[in-house]
Amino acid sequence: MRIGKQVWVSLLCALTACSEPVTAVAVQPEKTTPYPASYEQPAIQQGTVTEVTYDTRDYVSANGVARQNRLSVYLPYGYSDSKPYNILYLVHGHYGNLSTFLTFSDSLLVHVLDNMIAAGDIDPLIVVTPTYNYGAPTSDYVDADPYCEALCSELINDIMPLVESRYNSYALTADAEGLEASRTHRAIGGFSMGGVTTWYALEHLLPQFKYFLPISGDCWSLGAFAGMNRPAATAQYLADIINATSYTGTGFYIWAASGTGDSAYRETLNQIESMAELSDTFSGSNLSFHEKDGARHDYRPCVEYLYNALPFFFPPSTDTALESVSAPEVANTYNILGQRVSSGYSGIIIQNGQKQLIL
Repeated sequence: MRIGKQVWVSLLCALTACSEPVTAVAVQPEKTTPYPASYEQPAIQQGTVTEVTYDTRDYVSANGVARQNRLSVYLPYGYSDSKPYNILYLVHGHYGNLSTFLTFSDSLLVHVLDNMIAAGDIDPLIVVTPTYNYGAPTSDYVDADPYCEALCSELINDIMPLVESRYNSYALTADAEGLEASRTHRAIGGFSMGGVTTWYALEHLLPQFKYFLPISGDCWSLGAFAGMNRPAATAQYLADIINATSYTGTGFYIWAASGTGDSAYRETLNQIESMAELSDTFSGSNLSFHEKDGARHDYRPCVEYLYNALPFFFPPSTDTALESVSAPEVANTYNILGQRVSSGYSGIIIQNGQKQLIL
């Protein structure tokens, strides 16, 4: 018999003596900023999305049988093997797949990424969307937990060596040494069960990732919904893992997010509040919580979370930052949608192939 989420939570609360009361602490959620409406439109300079099939094995079963899996890769406009790129691994929620993040709502995320890059909001980056599903998703999302954790093994053993040897990330070599040396240019995030996967990545892949973006999902390392029902124990478990490494302090950053109308809002925030109590490990220098008013458990708000998080992870460099120009210089120039602008225009323009900001 499959157990639904609410029933499962009730059983955990009723049958376990380890469920903990939530202690309020001074965690101030930060409101996210909406992306410009124009970013929903296709940009003139568009990136590409490709699908990659790769060899892997079954990391859930003890037999480790060989298998194949697929992932999608977003490459920014003008991608070149002559320069390195920051890289984000982004994991879907339950019933999603490798293409969900890059195709939902008529490729909304791709349009926003293209426009962010064109506007100089972030450096051009590579986005990889793997899947933890072994074929069809499990009928109940709770049963997907071991597959979410297994994706960490697939990432380090198969996906990252393949992707970062085929595409030009900051990893000079795609072996363990090269991946660790380039960790400051790598982030992992995910929505719902992809958020659960992100917490597993913090547990298992801290040497390879500096930035973590769990969206509407708590840590299940101590059991399903443990971050919500056992927040103090979960926080201590993660703190112990981090404190046993050399990546304490500013060596990592957790940028957690959820919507105030999201069914997983409290699941996520309960855990973040308990983590903040362990101030020797978690502080404003490596932990924050971000919310969108009224947003529900859906992919669309994730685009806003990414719009806010990515400039923090990968701010624009000198090469991609906007230059300011004066109003008289706008003649025969265009905005990022390719529309001619007049002398009274203010905002981002493309002039002689360069991004500029009209004040």
